[in-house]
Amino acid sequence: MDVIFNRRSIRKYNKDIDVTKEQVEKVLRAGMAAPSAGDGREWEFIVVRNQETKDKIMEIHDHSKALETAPVAIVVCADIEKQAYKEYDWWIQDCAAAMENMLIEATFLGLGSLWLGIHSRTERVEGVKKIFELPESVMPVGIVVLGTPEKERRSIDRYMEDRVHFEKY
Repeated sequence: MDVIFNRRSIRKYNKDIDVTKEQVEKVLRAGMAAPSAGDGREWEFIVVRNQETKDKIMEIHDHSKALETAPVAIVVCADIEKQAYKEYDWWIQDCAAAMENMLIEATFLGLGSLWLGIHSRTERVEGVKKIFELPESVMPVGIVVLGTPEKERRSIDRYMEDRVHFEKY
């Protein structure tokens, strides 16, 4: 549980420390270990290291300044043609579960991370689709930003007893 409680959103990274190929693969493996409806595993991942590409993302995403210093961004998408239950939009939850696994693994590896939301902001979805030339059936859900934090952040206990209900609201 410590790794879950120690996970924090990091918005500034040490530019002098890279994220290794091995670390990226471990983060991706964690994402692909997530549950998915009907075992559809419709996720697709685009690993981005190129600063020009990250700059293009920053032009269309108003809360993505962390990409100025982060060495790696992973765009998490869903190929909706691959989902097990075509009549439902479970792909959103499947990719969200994958992203959370990725954030937790990044923390375990000593990396900082940040979840940048894409879906369902139309301008972000269309912008990311254009930048990465995504096929019609591939929908961007979010971006996992990775790097070594510029400074350490302490964990926070966010438990709220007043938000817990038993048997009914």
